[in-house]
Amino acid sequence: MIDHIAALIFNEKGQLLVLRKKTANDRKECILPGGKREKGESDEETLRRELAEELGAEIEKIDYYKQYLDKAVFEEGEDFQQTTYITSLISNNIDVRNEIKEALWIGLDYERKGVLCNPTLKLKIIPDLIEDGFLKEKAVER
Repeated sequence: MIDHIAALIFNEKGQLLVLRKKTANDRKECILPGGKREKGESDEETLRRELAEELGAEIEKIDYYKQYLDKAVFEEGEDFQQTTYITSLISNNIDVRNEIKEALWIGLDYERKGVLCNPTLKLKIIPDLIEDGFLKEKAVER
């Protein structure tokens, strides 16, 4: 089971931050910022490390949201547990680093704008965020 900790980061317009990873086959699906827990790390320690590594970002606040179970996209066939946290950063100025190819702020019309999201994000997390009033804005910024 892959234990993944993910940040739900929103800008002042209510758009969600998603990332595209650099992959050998140039996959297009977006994922949430975050990553796999290292041995002995808490959820918060994992998020702090991953956001610093991926985005050069520092967490200001972190609040548990929900946990999701699914099949992994990048490690095909493996079970995937994603624990999500509503996370605010000290600054939303981010610097894409390491295995991250691109960062996007998406809104409700992300599909119409041609943005693809992994199945867990598209079919489970985004609908929950809409229902709970977190994801509101319709514009996509790059």
